[in-house]
Amino acid sequence: MIKFPLSVIGSYPRPISLGKVFSRYRSGKIDKNTLDSEIYKRIKNFLITVQSINVKYTTDGMFRWDDIVDLTFSYLSGPIKGELDRFYDNNFYYRKPVIKNEIKASPEEYIKSLRDDINIAKEVGFKGILKAVVVGPLTYALLSDNKYYETSDLIHVYSNQVNSVLKSIPSDIKAIEIHEPSLFTKGVKTSILSKLKDAYTELVSGVPQEKHIITYFKVDTSKLDIFFDLPVDVFGIDVIENLNLMAQVYKRIVNRRVFFGVLNSRNTKLERLSTIRRIVEKAREKGATEVLIGNASPMDFIPEVIALRKLKLLKMLGDQ
Repeated sequence: MIKFPLSVIGSYPRPISLGKVFSRYRSGKIDKNTLDSEIYKRIKNFLITVQSINVKYTTDGMFRWDDIVDLTFSYLSGPIKGELDRFYDNNFYYRKPVIKNEIKASPEEYIKSLRDDINIAKEVGFKGILKAVVVGPLTYALLSDNKYYETSDLIHVYSNQVNSVLKSIPSDIKAIEIHEPSLFTKGVKTSILSKLKDAYTELVSGVPQEKHIITYFKVDTSKLDIFFDLPVDVFGIDVIENLNLMAQVYKRIVNRRVFFGVLNSRNTKLERLSTIRRIVEKAREKGATEVLIGNASPMDFIPEVIALRKLKLLKMLGDQ
């Protein structure tokens, strides 16, 4: 049994050099094959890095996409890219999907990227589990500029269409990471939250892979029962932002698998190994069947060199 099973979530910082490659591609100075070749190199290096710290689960680093919401354009047709908007309370921005007509599953680009990831993982001898990533239905609805649907209808349609995408994921991908940070944000109507379990049931119906729901930033404890009632396999919480609320989380993790974000992805300060150990041991004491640990949120907010140091900190933990 791995004492501290590790899971890397979301995106790894896009290197400055790769950012320049994207700029050259978008200005027509290089072709798509050249861009793909550069992305391949970064994914390969990333998988070698996470392999070196013995991760159990990881994404591909999400180097192809500008942000978590940008990913959705690879598996949905209909929305167009709108204006830049602030990503929650961070100095990071994303482009809003503008929805003026029906959204439909269109997973060709998405599935190709997963097949490419599988080939790269085999090439480097990666022994962990690769995760596919999607945005959760509530977060997608709330981060979009929705001019076509009622919010509850958009959540339903999104879940239905993405379900068909998830059913087409290659069998070599053993887990799906669902990003749902909006679940704990303020101002979400109770009428919307009350339908979220039905939306998730529709989202994951007939999908054999493990389902990991990932939330990050501040938790609203009044919504924890809704969160832990969703039909998924692993429940992800940002521990860094919620250390003073963990007693409420511990009450609800008996016989559940959890992911605890113990590395601050918005701060350059390195964490104390003793603190991480205490958090994990407490969760086991409270009855969690497995406690995965990793970065608390996508790593777009910190420099690549800091992200690497934080991952190496996890390796030190694993080696003890």
